Formats: sequence, C-alpha cells, structure tokens
Amino acid sequence: MQTLFKPPPCASTEQERRSVSSLTPQTRAISFAFIFLILLFIPAIAAAHTVGLSWDASTTQDVIGYNIYRGPSANGPFTKLNTTLNVPTNYADSTVQAGQTYFYVTTAVDSHNDESAYSNETEAMVPGGSGSEQALYAFAGGSDPKSPYAGLVFDKAGNLYGTTQLGGANSQGTVFEVTRNADGSWTENVLYSFTGSADGGQPSGGLIFDASGNLYGTTNFGGSGSCNLGCGTVFKLTPSSGGWTESVLYTFTGGNDGREPYARLLSDSAGNLYGTTLFGGNVNSACSTGCGTVFKLTSASGSWTESVLYAFTGAADGASPYAALRFDSAGNLYGTAYADGAYASGVIFELTPASSGWTESVLHAFKGARDGKYSYGDVILDPAGNVYGTAFQGGSQGYGVVFELTPSSKGWQEKVLHSFGNAPSANPVAGLVMDSTGNLYGTTFAGGNQTACGTTCGTAFKLSPSTTGAWTYKAIYVFGQGTDGYHPSGDLILDPAGNVYGTTQAGGAQGSGLVFEIMH
Repeated sequence: MQTLFKPPPCASTEQERRSVSSLTPQTRAISFAFIFLILLFIPAIAAAHTVGLSWDASTTQDVIGYNIYRGPSANGPFTKLNTTLNVPTNYADSTVQAGQTYFYVTTAVDSHNDESAYSNETEAMVPGGSGSEQALYAFAGGSDPKSPYAGLVFDKAGNLYGTTQLGGANSQGTVFEVTRNADGSWTENVLYSFTGSADGGQPSGGLIFDASGNLYGTTNFGGSGSCNLGCGTVFKLTPSSGGWTESVLYTFTGGNDGREPYARLLSDSAGNLYGTTLFGGNVNSACSTGCGTVFKLTSASGSWTESVLYAFTGAADGASPYAALRFDSAGNLYGTAYADGAYASGVIFELTPASSGWTESVLHAFKGARDGKYSYGDVILDPAGNVYGTAFQGGSQGYGVVFELTPSSKGWQEKVLHSFGNAPSANPVAGLVMDSTGNLYGTTFAGGNQTACGTTCGTAFKLSPSTTGAWTYKAIYVFGQGTDGYHPSGDLILDPAGNVYGTTQAGGAQGSGLVFEIMH
C-alpha cells in the first residue's frame, strides 16, 4: 500500500542553540581587538526568554563602554537597547519574545564620546512559539481516521471538515467533520470511509463547499485506469437526513487526462471545478508516466466532462504540480510545479484563457539557490496581484523560503521574505494564508527545538509586513511538545478572531495526527 507523501530529506540539522560566528567590527578611530557574541536562550517566567551576549574588550585604551543595538531584520534598522553606557563586555536582552528572530550589532565609545562603527551583525533566533495550542481532536487510526495531509475548511456554522490519507473502515482514508459543542469541546464524525476501489482511496487534498453545502474533493488513488492502485478520482459528498452520500464525478485513466490528483479543487462562479494531477498528460515524453496536468470539470445535465487545460512537458514549463490553483480577478489561473527541466527546482506558473485555449507562462523558475527550491504548496494573491508562496528547500540556509512575486514592466520579480534556518523552523510544505491586515501564516514540516518525533517536529509561523518593506518572522507555535502533534503539511485557516486552525500528519494522544487550534 502506498502511504503518505514525504518530502525529500532536509539538509543537515543545526543545533537549536547556535554559536554565532565571530564578528570583526568596522571601526573609525576606535577598534575592538576581537568580538564575538555568545547567545544563551534562558527560559524565564511565562515562557519569556533572555538573549545573553558577550564579547572581547576593545583594544583602544580610552574606551569607556559599549552600546548594544538590535534590529528585526538583517542590515537593520537598529535600535539601541541600553539607556546608559554598558561598561562590561556582556549584556542580557530580556525583552525578546519566543519564536522571534533578532539581529544584533555593538559599538565602542571612548572618553570623548566618540562611537565606533557597527560591528558585524549576528543573528539570534529565540526558540519556541508564543501561541497556545489546543488539540481539538486526536485521531486514533484503525476504523478512526489517520494521517491528515491537507488542511481544513469551515462551514457556515464554524464546524471543520477535512480528509485523512489513511484510517477509516477500509484503511483507505476518510472525510471527517469536527463539530464544536456548547461547552467548547469538539466531537469528530466520519462522513465517509473510502474503499480504495471505484469510489477512490487515500485522499491528500482538502475539501471545498458549494452554496448548497455539498463537499468536493479528490483522491490520489482508487477509481480505475492503468495505474496500479487506481488513477484517482474527483468526488462529491451530498448531505441528507440519513448521512452523507458519495458520488464520483470523474475517474482518471492515467493517460492524457492525468492521474493522481493530490490537491484541493477550485470552483468558479458557474460551478466548474479546476485541479491538478501529479502525473499523466504527456505520457512517455520527458516523464514516463506523464508530467502532470491542469484540468477542468464541467457539469451538464447531471454529468461531468473533463478537459485538460494544460499538460506539462517536463521542460522549462515545469512538471508534477502537487498544489491547488488560484484565480486572479481576470480569470487567470496560478499554481506551482515542483520540478522542471531547466533547473530541476520547480516553477510558479500562470494559465491565461483565450478562445483558442489556455496559454501557460512561467512567472518564476527556481534556481535551487537563495531563491528557493521545490514549491509543494499552493500560492495566494493579494489585492494588488502580488503572488505569495513557499519553497521546501533553498534559501540562504537551505531550509526553504517564503517568497513574493511582484509584476513589473520587466516581468515578475521574486523577493525572498524569509529564509528558514532549521532553528526554529524548516522546510515548509504547505502554502500560506493572509489575514485582513496583510500578515502571512504558514507551517513548516520540520524544524523547532523538539525531538519527540525523532528529528524535528515542525512549526506554525507568522510573517508581518512593515512600512519599510521588511517582514518580521515569528514562530507562533513549535510542535512536538507531548501530545500536541507534529509534521504539519496542510494549509492553515483563520477564524474571525485571528485564531489559526490546521492538522498534523502524526502525533497527538493516539499517534495518528490531530486537528489543532492555535490562539495567539
């Protein structure tokens, strides 16, 4: 049996408490002999932390003290922390917050109040998150669901719905509901257990609702076709007084129509459905089983017809899209493909409709370096048309990035908003969600300072924009603390109060994953 999709292994692990590289100050008349900072993350009351810094004394004879500066991002801007001149060669910054990343520089001051230039900066990543997590439901496996890969969706009443890849009556995955009770607790109900046969099996994509309250989704396997475990399906769940009824809208054959849809569907105002398949399309081209497709399902007289809007070739246009699609206001589609023939690091693409069909254009081809590598999550768009997403690897430290693509007269320009460094977060699989003030929220599959999951357990994070264009990173929760779950891979959703909801593939009280809420 094929089990969970697991992203490629991470780069080599760094310790959570990092020794910071030595600093050589750039000076005027005042010089340091040699400066280095030792960072100590000391937990205090109410999960507070202190960053302890120390350095060698300046060799300039008339130096009478030091100033310590801190900034929210590399290269500043920096704000002085000490109100009076700091005479010792150490300083304790107790104003840091869990999950934040800070950048420090120091200066030396002489008896004439002349101040040296900044030393080279150093980075302090404070472990832990400030959020409070509540496990709404811990899956038990067996006949109960197991291993949710995707995120969740709300109904109009605030109940949560999702899928699991495994578990259920036939060990082929489920669709589940988690309902809020009057006392604040939550109750789980399995709406459907897949059989792995004609009805589909092992769904990893999330769900969407229509206006009538029907649910739509995809299964990786099952159905029929030329694939070993079945080529996957698109399904619908219809509620009634007697429960929910599943119907298969389309069964993939594994040929030109595609195979193995991994992602959530997208609907337009007419009720048409759009999605991606990981394989199929151009079979026996650059990809022996096909390089994947973007497809559309159209309903007429109660039956559904599939059409392939684009079949990837595995060249510079990309290959193997894992993620869901997004519309812009003009009806163009945006998505990601995790591989390509140019750099083998993936692309961000746009599909533009015309009377003659859809045309694909590559907005950004990842080079596998600082710009990122392997984008598994879907993208989002802000009101200005900028595109945001994540890449699993790459970045300045190799553990993935959050990026923004901005349209310009010279084409689309990529900006890395944050590069993950393993501590506290590493390797994002999911996409992002944006709140009404422009903050971005997401998860990382690995990273953090917990090892209950065998390696590192993952985090939930927040990125906040500033008027200067810089973004401030904060880990709002670190997973792997007991029975709170680990390895989140699905998109997050937000309630009106700003609380965050999602799933973890594993962990929880029963070891089979859970549904969580983070209040921050």
